Order: sequence, then structure tokens, then C-alpha cells
Amino acid sequence: MSADELLAATRDPKRAAEDEHAAPAVSLPLRIQPARASALGWSPDLFVLTLLVGNASFRQEDGALVARGPGPVVAVCAEYERPLVSLVPPALAAYSLVRARLSGMPTLRLPGGLLRAPLRLEITRRAVLTSARREEAVARSARFLEELNHAWQRKLGKILEIAWPVYGPEQSGPLLDAVAGTPLPELALR
Repeated sequence: MSADELLAATRDPKRAAEDEHAAPAVSLPLRIQPARASALGWSPDLFVLTLLVGNASFRQEDGALVARGPGPVVAVCAEYERPLVSLVPPALAAYSLVRARLSGMPTLRLPGGLLRAPLRLEITRRAVLTSARREEAVARSARFLEELNHAWQRKLGKILEIAWPVYGPEQSGPLLDAVAGTPLPELALR
């Protein structure tokens, strides 16, 4: 997909006018296709979780996620209400946002530079499903990041929303990360 197509999708007024259940316009790159997920024992239905990333920006020319300014890059998965310890591949911290207030917020290092290509985002597929509790989870995580921003004396700036594609279990069990292909903790999506 070209950078122009990616730019047009992020500025699509129809997408912006959709209800609040809509997934973020851009997502982490999908590596595990539905047929493969089904063969591994997960549902072929593609869901997205919401990542809120502070002090990073979306470079529209090439679809890259880059650090913005000298401040630390941090990310939170809204539905799990946990910080991320890595974006490439995405990895959740073992503790919740409440614990992050006590023990510290992990900062991230985004790929890119002289020898490493930056993380390139994709347009979120229109057929993805979102968690039934997405709105409340995003609101709670956004409040946490606003408190963190205030505590860090406004170093986070604007928060960027990114979709994280996952597959739900066929019956019950963990989710499958569609980026790295690893199981995630159980989470009710419906």
C-alpha cells in the first residue's frame, strides 16, 4: 500500500464520522492471516485492541511510527489496562496501570535510524471487530496517560491511537497476537 493511500485513509471523513466503536485508522502490521489463525486453533474473526502511544507520531509520507521530541515514548493497551514493554513485537507488561503508578512506567524504544527501518503502520481493515468495552477502556487509559503527562510536566504531548490486531479463541482461552503470532492473556472481547 502506498503512502498516499495510507494518508487518504487517515483523513477519510466517513471513517472519522463513524460511531465510537470504530477501530483506530492505522494498525500494527498484520502478519498472521485468518486461515493460519484458524489452522492454529483460533477463530478466524479479526479483532483489534487499542494502543494509546504517547510521544510518538505517525509520519504520513511513508506510514512510519517515529518518536516525537526528546521525551520518553510510552504505550498502553486500553483493553488490557496494562502498559507495553515493547512495540516491536508488541508485549504487555506483567502488571496493570495501577501497579505502573507504584513501580514506574516502562519507556519504549522505537525502531528506526541508520541501520534499522522504522515500524510501518497499515490501514486498519474495515472488517475488524472491536471489544464491546472499548470505549470505557480507552477512556480509563486516556485518563491514566493524562495523569502521567501532568506528572511528567507535559512531556507526552498528543496521544496516538493504533490498532493491535488479534484473533479470539474458538471456545475459551487466550487471544492470538496477529502481529507476532504469540498467545496473549485471556480477555473477553464480546
